[in-house]
Amino acid sequence: MIRIVFLVFGLVVLGGLLWHIGPLHIMRTAEQIGFIPFCIILTPFLVVYSLDTYGWWLTLGPWAGRVGFIRLFMVRMSGEAINVTTPTSVLGGEPLKAYLLTRYEVPMVDGLASMVITKTIMVMAQIVFMLLGIGLLWWFVGGGMYNVLAALVSVGLLSFVVFLFVIIQRYGIGMGLCTLAETCRIRSRWLVAWRPQLLELDQAVRNFYRHRRQTFVLSLGVHFVAWLTEMFEVYAILYFLGAETGWLQSLSIAAIAVLIKGAMSVIPGGLGAQEGGYLFLLMGLGYGEMTGITFALIRRIREIIWILVGLVFLAVLRSKRTRAAPASG
Repeated sequence: MIRIVFLVFGLVVLGGLLWHIGPLHIMRTAEQIGFIPFCIILTPFLVVYSLDTYGWWLTLGPWAGRVGFIRLFMVRMSGEAINVTTPTSVLGGEPLKAYLLTRYEVPMVDGLASMVITKTIMVMAQIVFMLLGIGLLWWFVGGGMYNVLAALVSVGLLSFVVFLFVIIQRYGIGMGLCTLAETCRIRSRWLVAWRPQLLELDQAVRNFYRHRRQTFVLSLGVHFVAWLTEMFEVYAILYFLGAETGWLQSLSIAAIAVLIKGAMSVIPGGLGAQEGGYLFLLMGLGYGEMTGITFALIRRIREIIWILVGLVFLAVLRSKRTRAAPASG
């Protein structure tokens, strides 16, 4: 219910921004881009998704070869589409990924363990990327210390949450749920039935951190490069809109945009609030409001296109039988 209220609020904000700037002016500005430049703008995120898939592929261990890279890419895109388009967010998309892996004979426990590990590594790389962007933002805005301080506080809170999540993983997610239920005297048939699998999940996660540290570092590096790749999209959009920019400024915008997107995740898809955040970010860096809102809308259109691709992949994967032949991708 709360997410629906935020969704309505986001729609109102987005409508207000479009009305203030003028739909006709926005359309004229967007028409400057054209079909081929727009295809170029879409390319960096294809690289981002491919790198993120490879980072996940590394954590799957012996099961990676059975699934294959292309199928894993399709599974990831399917789960991300559910993450963005449904009120369940990651509670729906991440388990869906693990479920889809079972169609290639990957045990549910191993699939979930790889999802927990990959999500943790991805957020760690995200924090480093955002800190880099905040440092560059400090350089570009000079005296705008309040904006930088707000960004640092946000990243600090995210870092603290990730730290707690890592501690929980070391203790055991399944064990934590069971202990919490026993402490609060909550009787759950689901917890009783799934207790062995939850404890097995804990052991799988701990084994990864203890025995596959090189894989952890490699996956972290891959995800960090994926985050860095987002600056190419920012550069391309601003370039085709005729706005002057450089690679370092594009990196800073990309990093702060990631922070804005994460902060607005309480709203389904960040609708409205995300566009407003992008608009104020670019205006704070000296760009006009027309460039800011067009930049935000182009990124929204790109997101919608990749969501549709993910939903198509989901339909294809669900149409296949549970048992699938091994594939190398």
